[in-house]
Amino acid sequence: MMTIKIFLAIVLTCILVMKAHPQNTTGTTSAITAGVFVGSTPCDSFIKASLEIPSVETCEFIKWEIRLLDNPSGHFQLSALYGESQPNTNGFKGGGKKIEISGTYKIVGETKPNEKHRLYHFSGNHLKPELLLIQMDNNVLHFADNNHDFITGNAGFSYAVNRIEK
Repeated sequence: MMTIKIFLAIVLTCILVMKAHPQNTTGTTSAITAGVFVGSTPCDSFIKASLEIPSVETCEFIKWEIRLLDNPSGHFQLSALYGESQPNTNGFKGGGKKIEISGTYKIVGETKPNEKHRLYHFSGNHLKPELLLIQMDNNVLHFADNNHDFITGNAGFSYAVNRIEK
């Protein structure tokens, strides 16, 4: 009899926890709110081309800061610091090089039919082709390629940026 009471108490606790943290049943994220997103990504040929970084220039990784100024179809300011990594630090040799980009962003739809994430299109000066980011939730954006697929990172860096302030 005591085991049944304990079992029922555990089941009720689990139900209460699940009700306290409801899941998004539609699977579609709501439009992202304005804020600042930061992260570090590899500097591969796709990203170098997008930021118009010459292919001969040394670029091991990029530190991003993306400011979304209004929502859902609004303006952004992007700062990308890149270069050759300084050994035993998280910085760049010689301080790196900085690119400042401003422009507009808009929701261009959702990713592939079985995934319900919003796809954002960023266009502005010095973005060729424009950047595509997938909204994972209100705090994480992930870079996408022209086929709307996630860009895969490497052992040191991913292609995600995270919200640091609203």
